[in-house]
Amino acid sequence: MAARRGAGAGAPAHRRSRRWRPGRTVFTLDAVPRYPTLSAPAEALPSSLFARLYERAERCSGPIIPFHIGDTHLAPPPPARLGNLGFTGDPDPELYAYSKPAGDVALVDALVAKLRAKNGLAWVGRDNVQITNGATHALSCATRAVLDPGDEVLLLAPYWPLVRGICASLGARPVECTFSYRLATEPDVDIEALLDERIARQTAAIYVSTPNNPDGAVLSRAQLEAVARVAQRHDLWVLSDEAYEEYVYDGREHVSIAALPGMAERTLTAYTFSKTYAQAGLRIGYLVGPAGAIDAARKMANHSVYSVARAMQRAALRALEHGQSFIDEARQRYQAARDRALARIEAPCLRPQGCTYLFLDLREWVDPEDETAYALLERFAEQGVLLAPGGAFGAEFAKWARLCFTAVDAAQLDEGIDRINAVLARARRR
Repeated sequence: MAARRGAGAGAPAHRRSRRWRPGRTVFTLDAVPRYPTLSAPAEALPSSLFARLYERAERCSGPIIPFHIGDTHLAPPPPARLGNLGFTGDPDPELYAYSKPAGDVALVDALVAKLRAKNGLAWVGRDNVQITNGATHALSCATRAVLDPGDEVLLLAPYWPLVRGICASLGARPVECTFSYRLATEPDVDIEALLDERIARQTAAIYVSTPNNPDGAVLSRAQLEAVARVAQRHDLWVLSDEAYEEYVYDGREHVSIAALPGMAERTLTAYTFSKTYAQAGLRIGYLVGPAGAIDAARKMANHSVYSVARAMQRAALRALEHGQSFIDEARQRYQAARDRALARIEAPCLRPQGCTYLFLDLREWVDPEDETAYALLERFAEQGVLLAPGGAFGAEFAKWARLCFTAVDAAQLDEGIDRINAVLARARRR
């Protein structure tokens, strides 16, 4: 049998070209076969931000202080720990079976009650909830449900880094809009005008996070109402990231934008047990939104992971049922850690209203010839302290860095900040 034309050794690799259509990009192939070329989304996504920093940190003789990871040193609520869930010995055979693609009914029903009581989403029912492998998976399913290649997504910067890649991986175009920093430094800024300026014909959605990772900004009801008016005026979806909903400080209130008038039908909200109950390793989150969009997101979840591990869902349910005292105590401890870090750090930063981070402004110590603070971050790493590069949170913040003040206990927090301050003291301020 004759070899297929173009196949076999020496066959030319195909070239990918772009053909533009209104509202989307269509990729076509100039030749076949496609081996060994990788997909355009895979080539577009950035590699690890931390590889070089890890290499530097390994040279340090002392312990490495992981301020770069958004996690907590606290253990989950005792009733929700795996050892207390009867998973040892001869556990329930159902734990080895597939769960429902939408999620176990008991967990979904408990979340419906929580969303109605805590988030003011009186309209939520089972059809409005999808259990996911963490909030990252929730946002991935949400974007795939409502965005097409070529669509633009307005990212309110600084933003959670992975959302940019999530959008880019499906061919959507992330568009940055410096937002919370403007609100903090220019209290009279016109939010609607600020957003309108960045919206184009191709804009399909706005991504908003409150409390915001990385700067801890908590948007007020009035500020969210302004965002809502823009979304309604331009017929946009809203992708709301509320991973840190429970961790707001100084008596502030968390408001879910989906609870505002006219927003239930256009908002997809991602939540996670990772942050709320210190269960990051279990990979449990959930997506909430209008039934039609959730049905579409469910298809995306079904064709990516099929369903979420039943054992992990049981641990999440136990946390939901017995974890309120944990949340209350963790909130107090996180606020104390924030205050401790703010009092000790030499680099300027805005006072976080929520979340678990300081977003450090390092511009005074960055060489004018450098476009980023990466060289400074390498010097921190050589002292055994890892920070997240600010450029990952938005192009305007390339000379900033994020520090997670809940990743370690108080003693390590002090030690890590002292090491940072020592590097800054040796660096020449600009």
